[in-house]
Amino acid sequence: MHGEVVSRLQSSDSDASASHGWRSLEPPDTARDSLHRRPFRFAHDLRNSPLFSLESLVALSHEIMHRPGDAYFDAGDVAIDDRWGNIPMPQMSLPEVIGRVETARAWIIMKHVEKNPAYAEVLDGFARFVWDLAGPKQARMIRNPEMLIIVNSPNRLTPLHFDAEINFLVQVSGTKQIWICDPMDRSVVSERDLEAYYAANNYGTYRPEAEKNAAHFALDPGEGVHIPSHGAHWVRNGGSVSVSFSLNFEHPNWLHRDLHRANHYLRRFGLTPRPQGASPVADRVKALGFGAMDRTRTAIRRLKKR
Repeated sequence: MHGEVVSRLQSSDSDASASHGWRSLEPPDTARDSLHRRPFRFAHDLRNSPLFSLESLVALSHEIMHRPGDAYFDAGDVAIDDRWGNIPMPQMSLPEVIGRVETARAWIIMKHVEKNPAYAEVLDGFARFVWDLAGPKQARMIRNPEMLIIVNSPNRLTPLHFDAEINFLVQVSGTKQIWICDPMDRSVVSERDLEAYYAANNYGTYRPEAEKNAAHFALDPGEGVHIPSHGAHWVRNGGSVSVSFSLNFEHPNWLHRDLHRANHYLRRFGLTPRPQGASPVADRVKALGFGAMDRTRTAIRRLKKR
């Protein structure tokens, strides 16, 4: 039954899936220069798509719940400085939480929804838009697009955090406000924050400077905003249920992940590594060295399992 709902939606939405009207609200050169650096707004034509009705999302959740690593939800009153993992999880199933989202004070995320062909069409069209916007040189550094659907209860706050991915937040129904910080502002996200994120999944530490320095955006259905990698941000939902989705791309591991993990472990040995960008040559040597060691450790663990 639930699979049939999404299958019907796939066929009914297929004519619009080629483009969905993706368009930057900044001049193309400005948007291209802002990728990874600054937020910018864009627009789309998905606000009335049946793929994102609550009925469709409940149907989709029956698929997602069989992939436990692709579902997360919590519920309760949240402050900007609350940390991920400390917010209570309701004693309900994923479909039940979505069905009660109007009153559950919940934050719900379903990952890798592109495994369903109906949603894969949306992601494919968006990826083409971003790669065209980025241009050939930058497009080579933007990999592995994925799609996450986010459902929020009215007035729910998403606390401050940052992500490694190149992130595009797309508003489909309801409204929300988002505050986004400069990813290079080390008073908000320090070098040690970045190292702890890549080495230990620490999603950032709230500092008052964030609220002073953040850019503010109000999103209505049909709008979206680019969130640069490492740009600390937090979100306040409007007075109705919000449905949005996040379209993400990854950088090559050597660009950020391997370098920051290398610096993290160098600090554990009592050293003081230079921050990213201070020496591009040293950055590349550390990243390549740590990446090689990491791949060797992974290969050894796999051999032991055999």
